[in-house]
Amino acid sequence: MYDINSEKLVKTFVELAEISSPSWHEKQVMDYLIKRFKKMGARCTQYKCGESYNLLIKISGDKNRTPILFSAHMDTVGPCENVKVIVTDTKISSDGTTVLGGDDKAAIAAFIEAFEYIEEKKIPHGNIEILLSCAEEVGLKGIKGFDLSLLKSKFAFVFDSSGDIGRIIVKAPYHSNMKIEIKGRASHAGMAPEKGINAIRVLSEIIATLPNGRIDDETTINIGIMSGGRATNIVPETAVCDLEVRSIQKSKMLDVEKEVRRTVKKVCSEYKAKSSIERNLEYEGFIVKIDDPISVMVSKAMKKIGLKPVFVSMGGGSDTNIINGSKIKAINLSCGMQKIHSTEEFIMIKDLITGTKLVLSLLETVR
Repeated sequence: MYDINSEKLVKTFVELAEISSPSWHEKQVMDYLIKRFKKMGARCTQYKCGESYNLLIKISGDKNRTPILFSAHMDTVGPCENVKVIVTDTKISSDGTTVLGGDDKAAIAAFIEAFEYIEEKKIPHGNIEILLSCAEEVGLKGIKGFDLSLLKSKFAFVFDSSGDIGRIIVKAPYHSNMKIEIKGRASHAGMAPEKGINAIRVLSEIIATLPNGRIDDETTINIGIMSGGRATNIVPETAVCDLEVRSIQKSKMLDVEKEVRRTVKKVCSEYKAKSSIERNLEYEGFIVKIDDPISVMVSKAMKKIGLKPVFVSMGGGSDTNIINGSKIKAINLSCGMQKIHSTEEFIMIKDLITGTKLVLSLLETVR
């Protein structure tokens, strides 16, 4: 349906992938993007965020059509310095010493090719906004630092999921972080251990009592960091751990948090230790119904290019979570990247092409 110049598309992706862009250090890739989009007559605006910038690109179109947003992120996880891309007839990967950066540069390459295509072919479209965030990989910091009220779009298509193209993420979790600090009593470990209260022992019992990993199909908990003590000859006075709770259902997340608090209180009471808990909501979850207008649009756009829509739930967060907390209805789509966040990351060339076709099909589907 769309005659994509695969050679040009691959070249664009390779150029993007070989620009180092760890979180908060996206300037080089941003400069590249501004240059490419300005050639299309787009307006590019940088918005300061922490140590970097978010990039908003606007392409004018028919004001009688619904304005839409395409979104991705510019940063990549490490190791991402000196990426060397290997291209075969069918597949793109790194040389195995770094990540490839298809997360999320596969999406950005598809955006560039799609919008160059519509300019070249004079394909009608409405007003388009493209939001490329910084620091997504370190807790969605970029999108959290962007004023979403600046956007005019009614719908947002976020291309930031791995797996086969055709996957539509309609559920993503609420995510909270908790820090537990236990205060016991210091004492000499050799001469008077019975006078101490071992904070590490108390915290260890709390952790052993709590559920671990997957609780049900929608809910998880993970204790990720633990520290405490000063020396082996001192009964440790303090111990700290950091954990996260995720669930598609907010009520389930809150129930697990309550269990954490109950367990901490009970174990500390038994040992006569003190405790404090800090809690922070990392981001809200979202559920998009299959019959929601945005789901219907995506399904129609996919079917137009021969894709079978597959609606799935995801255990991780993305910029989609934050956008859905605004006036814009957002949905997360796969852009074909595989084995992300590893040095084995790759993308098939056919999926890079299909991702580009999906962007074009969405542009023509949304009226």
